[in-house]
Amino acid sequence: MIDWKSAAAEVAKVAPAVATALGGPATGGITAGAVTMIASMLGIDEDPASLIAATKDPEKRAELVRINNEHRRELESMRLQAEQAQAAEETKRLSEVNATMRAELGAEGWFKSGWRPATGWVFMLSLGALIAALIYCIVRNPALLSNPETVGLLIWVIGTMGAALGINVRERTKAKQIAVGQRPASFIDEIKTTVSKNTP
Repeated sequence: MIDWKSAAAEVAKVAPAVATALGGPATGGITAGAVTMIASMLGIDEDPASLIAATKDPEKRAELVRINNEHRRELESMRLQAEQAQAAEETKRLSEVNATMRAELGAEGWFKSGWRPATGWVFMLSLGALIAALIYCIVRNPALLSNPETVGLLIWVIGTMGAALGINVRERTKAKQIAVGQRPASFIDEIKTTVSKNTP
């Protein structure tokens, strides 16, 4: 199936300014105003197949070149307007998402959001009690340190507590960013930031 991206690529070989205007950010990956304008001038249907066919026709191909040269500024203006409209729409969408997040955070009561902290405290206290019991047993019987199962359990408990602490710190950071209207950085974003800092 022929799409607008393929059509714009074909037009670019003949009329780059026209192709630039066509390949806009509007729905479907095109600038609707430019498509209507070009199709009307060429006398073709507003679909990618008709546009590609026009690039093969000598007369329409010449007309494309003429449109490219004589309407360059108008075509560039259409593309810029489409990009500005998309940017404004994206800004509006992000503002609404942030407002919704802040409203949800403000509406959360203890009964709704308190179960996670409560579960976390119970989990960490249980691990702490397990470590305390292990230490007590090791102090009473140092020979337990030579037991692989005891050492393995101790390592697992410490590792689990460290992982839980790391997750809590990360989620708290995200919550603070959302509260002030910022978009939390994803794992990929953090990798990109680290790579850019370490790249000479």
